[in-house]
Amino acid sequence: MATFKICIYKHQRRTDGKYPVTIRVCWKRGYGYIKTEYYVTDNQINKKTFAVKDPYIIKELNERILKLEDIKSKQLGFRIHNYDAKELAAYFADALKEGAGDVDFVAFGRELADRLDRADRASTAQLYRRTLNGLIDFCNGRERIMASEITVSFLRAFTEYLKSERTLTRKNHGKDITVTHPAASDNTVAAYMTDIRTIFNKAIEEFNDDEKDLIRIPHYPFKKVKIVRTLADKRNITAEKMAIIRDLPDDKIERPIAKMARDVFMLIFYLCGINIADVLTCPPIVDGRIEYKRQKTRKRRKDEAFISIQIQPECEDLVRKFADPAGQRAFGFYHTYKDRKNFARAVNNGLKDIAGLVGEEELTTYYARHTWSTIGRNRAGVSVDDIDLSLNHVDQAKKMADVYIEKDWSLIDAANRKIIDYLNSLPAPESNQSADTPKSADK
Repeated sequence: MATFKICIYKHQRRTDGKYPVTIRVCWKRGYGYIKTEYYVTDNQINKKTFAVKDPYIIKELNERILKLEDIKSKQLGFRIHNYDAKELAAYFADALKEGAGDVDFVAFGRELADRLDRADRASTAQLYRRTLNGLIDFCNGRERIMASEITVSFLRAFTEYLKSERTLTRKNHGKDITVTHPAASDNTVAAYMTDIRTIFNKAIEEFNDDEKDLIRIPHYPFKKVKIVRTLADKRNITAEKMAIIRDLPDDKIERPIAKMARDVFMLIFYLCGINIADVLTCPPIVDGRIEYKRQKTRKRRKDEAFISIQIQPECEDLVRKFADPAGQRAFGFYHTYKDRKNFARAVNNGLKDIAGLVGEEELTTYYARHTWSTIGRNRAGVSVDDIDLSLNHVDQAKKMADVYIEKDWSLIDAANRKIIDYLNSLPAPESNQSADTPKSADK
């Protein structure tokens, strides 16, 4: 039978002469210890037995031991045999805490984001922190939000909150600033809810122990809360607009950052819609090929999301232009931009000028990736399977087949060649016919 005893130990004497008071748990011929908030001096100790003699502390801790006996009989029962002494002490310590059994959702979510940072998944960590900040704003700045509060009604109210325009006051260098957020789209709401569900599932996995019947999060609101996504807006431009961007002469582009953005946009296109993060981190070129592990999914795939892309003639000048002088990576952008976020921000800033020049309301690096895919499928006759392979996607329906089939990078090269050839086959844009920039490289 598990027993409890108020204990102090000579070897735990602190430099100020005080001893910490603990409750010892004796079980299965072993000991576990529950820390208390009490400390005693020599005057509060029986010198013969070296036991606490302070009547107030004895009274308080005996009442606590009665609670432990109650927890032992009413909550644990026969399940006590699943624990050793140290595990039992930890269980009792947790049960004594105010609000025991609940989990601080925000604190756990932040810890999870920190783990992702350490696992080199900073982008996902950033999204989690954004979602947690949204929850804190929804709760009027309260940072302690318990898992028990994440209910069906809470999530539905949070959804309505996101779908409305929100004016928030934040501190910036000690000053209050007002920030207005527009109503979120269905897909933005879905992104927030997906993050909450993922954090919630991770918390259940970490804090619930079915074998020991230790259930700190007993409910699951996502059985009734459905996450709804709509078809994403297509982020592609026409092949004809792509040709205009390709042929834009420098004298029509005022800002240097816009010239750089045009070239990076075309670099992404010529490399099968490579992600901006991979442009930044791509290792040195191997035998005329760009070979890298996709930053976004390399930690989640058995093949580490490796891909190999042949550098086509049209891309060679750009590859030489942006080559890393140190030879550490394929491109030298990392000397100027410390991370993906800053690099993408700079390129997308420049692309605003390019959008205006070609009559587009919006243009970002994603447009190069989407446009490459759209031209390939709709104009150049590339199969969906080859487009997925070139984009470094995994088809879940064919995931098992991928285990047995060796990757053939020539399929990517052929698909890319078809798409570039189609672009080259278009008539020269009238506005750029006099440009010095050649339409394509000699083959």
